[in-house]
Amino acid sequence: MSHRVYLYNVSAPSEARDDDTMMMEWGYEMPLWLQPLLVDGGFIDGNNYNNHTEPDNAGLYYNARAGIDNLKRFYEFLEKQEGLIADKAAFAEAKTKLLSYLEKLDLPYFHLDAWDVFNMDDIPHAEQAETWRANIAHNNEIITKAMDNDDISLLRYSELMDVSPGFTSFEELLNYPNYEYGWASIWEPYEDEADVEIFEENGLWGLKDKAGSILLSPQFDEFYDFSCEDLAVVSRAGKYGYVHKSGKTVIPLVWDDAFDFEYGTISAIVKRDDKFGLINLEGRAVTPTEYESLEALAGIFFTGKKDGGWGVLDQSGSVIVPFEHEEAFQFGGEFYHTTVKGRKNRKIFNESWNYIGDFPLTAVEPIGEGLILVKPHKDANHHTLYKKDGTVCVSGFDKLNRQTHFPNLLILRKGKKHGAFGKRQESLLLPYEYDALIDLQAVVDSMSSNLVLAQKDGQKGIFNGDPDEPSWLFPLDDYEDIVWLYEGAFALKRHGLWSIAYSPEKRLSDYEFELVARKAPIDGFAYAFKGSEVYTVGQYGLARADKAEVLEDAEDTYYNYYFDADVRKRLLAYAKAGSPDPGGVDEYTPVETLYNLSLEAYEAGNYEKAFHYDTLAAEKGYAPSMSNLAQMYYSQEGYLDDDKAFYWYEKGAAAGNPYAMNGLGACYRHGVGTEPDADKALYWTGQAAERGLDFAHNNLGAIYYEGQLVPQDLDKALWHYEQGEVLGSPDFGWLGYIHDLKGNHEKALHYYRQDYEAGSNVGAYNLGIVYSQDLGIAKNIPAAITYFNVALERDYPHAHIELARIYRNEKEFADESLAKYHLEQAERAGLDIPDDI
Repeated sequence: MSHRVYLYNVSAPSEARDDDTMMMEWGYEMPLWLQPLLVDGGFIDGNNYNNHTEPDNAGLYYNARAGIDNLKRFYEFLEKQEGLIADKAAFAEAKTKLLSYLEKLDLPYFHLDAWDVFNMDDIPHAEQAETWRANIAHNNEIITKAMDNDDISLLRYSELMDVSPGFTSFEELLNYPNYEYGWASIWEPYEDEADVEIFEENGLWGLKDKAGSILLSPQFDEFYDFSCEDLAVVSRAGKYGYVHKSGKTVIPLVWDDAFDFEYGTISAIVKRDDKFGLINLEGRAVTPTEYESLEALAGIFFTGKKDGGWGVLDQSGSVIVPFEHEEAFQFGGEFYHTTVKGRKNRKIFNESWNYIGDFPLTAVEPIGEGLILVKPHKDANHHTLYKKDGTVCVSGFDKLNRQTHFPNLLILRKGKKHGAFGKRQESLLLPYEYDALIDLQAVVDSMSSNLVLAQKDGQKGIFNGDPDEPSWLFPLDDYEDIVWLYEGAFALKRHGLWSIAYSPEKRLSDYEFELVARKAPIDGFAYAFKGSEVYTVGQYGLARADKAEVLEDAEDTYYNYYFDADVRKRLLAYAKAGSPDPGGVDEYTPVETLYNLSLEAYEAGNYEKAFHYDTLAAEKGYAPSMSNLAQMYYSQEGYLDDDKAFYWYEKGAAAGNPYAMNGLGACYRHGVGTEPDADKALYWTGQAAERGLDFAHNNLGAIYYEGQLVPQDLDKALWHYEQGEVLGSPDFGWLGYIHDLKGNHEKALHYYRQDYEAGSNVGAYNLGIVYSQDLGIAKNIPAAITYFNVALERDYPHAHIELARIYRNEKEFADESLAKYHLEQAERAGLDIPDDI
């Protein structure tokens, strides 16, 4: 049985109601494409339906309206990303259905119920719900950053939390056919349940609500379907107006004819005295009724006729194209056109209404970024590209390569030579001097890339036609072959041998391998072959391939399409070879193995080996080893080195390791290897906390309590300590102490007891203080004496002072000899003796 995750639109948390709507029933996860719905609120309460296993009854709740608006923004952002969507028609259909469905939801909360999945683990449901909340917030932070910067490359699949492992990029996930661009996750196809009924009685039309109550009595000769903004055109006695689903007549029936408000528009066409004009949603005139004809154009413009000539208006009624053309304008998909008097050509305007010229429609093709291609036609035997401003940017080439799919590049041919045109730059980035410019179909940062294999005079290179910073990644050189492997990694061949590199300067290997083959990007992205040995190529360099994994790859019917017969034969030979793997640690030891060896050495007290193993892995870029290495330099006696601690914490933080982020925050907090910096301390510790690191929250709590880097804020301090508790690292002592300071003695006592039961010496001391001073509980001197003595047993000498205070000042327990004894012990411990004792 598949474990399901449910999403509901509900009226109230923890209270099932008849009008609740189940939106989604999905296997194991909250689908990434719907997570932007869960962006506002995010609190935990009992489930509305799976609520029969107390205390394991916890779900998440979010504010629905903000989520719907955010998902609209997300889908609009996706729609305009060049090269992202494989099937634009299917995406547009799914987007329309999904947004229409969501607009019908009018209850205030989205409720995420993962009870079925939570039951797979022994961890309490509330704790799992908190983890899900943190992961969804993390993913939405990445999505929002991408939207804010209008940069899909910032939506890196590898940085997202708890998403399907079956995909390696967001682009791959989005375009998976079975998901239908998000519509497939909706529990059932939405059937537009009529919330009102247009009904007829005695030849007149009226309106009822779904309960049958009459909203508008039968009074209209015609009653058209409701459209945008829930408005419908109605007529009576030859006059037209608009009514709302609520039954209110919002625009009086004063027009000779009226037309729907189209989706996304704020103006509608009306007619009076055989002339047409525009009105807004309130019925006020946008333009006078002075046009002989007026028609909607592509939803957001209007083409009209005035004084015998045709022109174009926008929704505000402003004239975009003067009324001097013979016929109405038509939409051609990213451009507009109308007739040219006496000719078969059409007058062409681009999507910004800049005039391009007069051409046959068959010669005109929009190519994105507002550019228009005009192909050879009767009056020209070459191709021409027009800029967004309507001027020519490049002309005279013979062909546009249709086999490439770069987001920014167009490959043009002139004669027998090829050049590369940048759409964003509106200019040639590579001149017509290349024998071939080949699309590698490389995916980088989950997006189709602009990486092109260039060939010229027997040399090869890799050019990156990035829209912001086009550059040569591998300049032309005497490479025999270049193959894209994964992200920015390539295999390059010289003198019959292969090297693996990210750039000429950043190489993972020299020219030493007989063969390099791409693999499914799981536990590495390629195999490299040398003699009988096989190595896995991954983000941390090369490692000796695990034979069991190689065998699984070679035999797996799903993944082995990466390999031809020769590669598969070599993989099987390696995997089934009887010779054992070489022992010891060398340059091909996997970083995960080095990391584990370091942990074993550290636990055994062999710090030199621990440093050695972690250094090898850290220098290969393995962030967990960077963090471990930094921590040892930060705290291990005999190896302390502030500069190295800061260096490796900074490297690990840049690589995204939350432990390193927390450590870097500590360096800035305490001035270890750098100058103290309050802003950076808060930033990096906060980054670790946002990634769910429990003790990073405790560190933030300490910062806000101490009041040294920032002004003291007990509320913020308490909140962060509470988050540390929720995430599994409660600091009972500080939780109790801050509650104590805020006057909440009952909660303080609760946490002091937990601290005591955990074996804390300060916890015992604090309980002694509570019982000796009547703080939240009746004064109990015997209990206080007991707890102070436990604190002494746990080596907390401050308890001597409190015991001396009791034996000197509490009449019923006065004992001067004991008082003097404890004062002497306090002095031996180096403590200052208060004046009152």
